[in-house]
Amino acid sequence: MEKQGSVSIWLGNVKRKEDLEEYVILKYDEDGDSIPSLFFRDFHINHYETDEDFFEVEWLGESSKDISKLLEGISYEEVIVPKVKKYSELNKTYNSIILIYNFAYSGEVHRSGEFDFIRCTNYN
Repeated sequence: MEKQGSVSIWLGNVKRKEDLEEYVILKYDEDGDSIPSLFFRDFHINHYETDEDFFEVEWLGESSKDISKLLEGISYEEVIVPKVKKYSELNKTYNSIILIYNFAYSGEVHRSGEFDFIRCTNYN
């Protein structure tokens, strides 16, 4: 659900940057209506509750299970990383991140395909 000051975080593994982009990109039909991406469908997210301008999607190439390294360089890094690091211990490596700002994911689906929902936290 839309929530100012919140960020929802997913980590995953994909082979190529293009695969990540294809997973999250919003498409449109011939009438101009938006079609939810596979990411939205996998995690049961109503894409009308998000704003694609508040997405941060990165393919890192190199896998890591160090949350600080994975989230290095994201917006609001100095606030988000300490909060996530304190409450999230990663048990496997990841090479891709998806963050949605001003959105508090319900956590209905924790894992789908190669992506895991990590947590929702405040970034301000």
